[in-house]
Amino acid sequence: MKVKNLILILGTIIAYLGIIAYVRMSNDRTLEERCYHSWREDYIKNKNQNEQYVNAAGRNNPSFALSEAQGYGMLLAAKAGEKHLGSRIDFQKLDNYYLAHRLTNSNLMSWKQKDRKNIWRDNPVSASDGDIIIAQALLHADRVWPGHGYKSQAVNLINDIKRLEINQKAKMVTVGNWANKDSRFYNVLRTSDVMPKAFEEFYQVTGDQAWLTIKRKMLNYLQKLSKKYNTGLVPDFAWISNNYVRPAQANEVAINDDGHYSANACRVPMLLAESNDKEAAQVVKKMLKFFKKKGTSAGFTLKGEKLHHYQSASFSAPIFVAASKYRNQGYDTLIEQEKYIFSRPLPKDNYYDATLTVLAALNTNELTGLEK
Repeated sequence: MKVKNLILILGTIIAYLGIIAYVRMSNDRTLEERCYHSWREDYIKNKNQNEQYVNAAGRNNPSFALSEAQGYGMLLAAKAGEKHLGSRIDFQKLDNYYLAHRLTNSNLMSWKQKDRKNIWRDNPVSASDGDIIIAQALLHADRVWPGHGYKSQAVNLINDIKRLEINQKAKMVTVGNWANKDSRFYNVLRTSDVMPKAFEEFYQVTGDQAWLTIKRKMLNYLQKLSKKYNTGLVPDFAWISNNYVRPAQANEVAINDDGHYSANACRVPMLLAESNDKEAAQVVKKMLKFFKKKGTSAGFTLKGEKLHHYQSASFSAPIFVAASKYRNQGYDTLIEQEKYIFSRPLPKDNYYDATLTVLAALNTNELTGLEK
């Protein structure tokens, strides 16, 4: 009798755990599906019958496209395809647009394309972050849909990134092909270009050891920036000179927030958390400790003063992903704090917030309880 009761109890427990697991998986998939399809509806536009682009202007503004946005769109389409939330056709149309807007004599994509007087004009320079994300997306698509040429496309692009977007002396990615040896911006580091997982994948597919050197050097630069302040925060841009690294000053590269933890650096926690590199983990964990103690907002000075007294999904989503990876190390409260991004509709006119939110939804397995 006791044995029968024990079997009955164990069976009940197993059934309960199975139900919990099913509900969790169902909720996770519902969230992923809701986010991804809502994002596509608001931000994907047809250029023609065979090409689609990510409208970085949002639904209610004059359209324009960015290589960064196209890269994210391709990456989201590949990830969605992997989860059976989208099709290869979705990816292929985005890829066709990329292929149609490459720079002359290279596989790099035009940084920006805009409709002017009914003529779609390409900016004649590149942005390295967009090119790196596109290469990653092609490699991911090859894993999901092998045999369609995505791997060879990726290798061609990776080789051109190395040829045209690398500071060979500093062993780092430049901000674009225009920041060459003749430009003073040749020594500018955009911290969101430190993508260790991407560089690992580039090495794996090409066998080129240079990518591991670039990964190590760029992580080293980022760690030096992290050590300058107790917060561990890094700026949008920094200057590199003979292994010496200093944060950019206001308007020294692009805008007033160049030397702050702002719209570029906000991606760093997610980019570092994607890799299992120990040096990357050190940098991101130091940042997470600061956020856990001080909370989050839409930007900080490197000393930890809030730039704004409101939250932004483009800052919260990368923190959520990083905290989820290390949740067993005491970041549950940070996860609870940042998961608000999934409880509200995606913004229709803020491509950056919406895109990083969907990327977080598709990247993170720790989504229990996010459905409202």
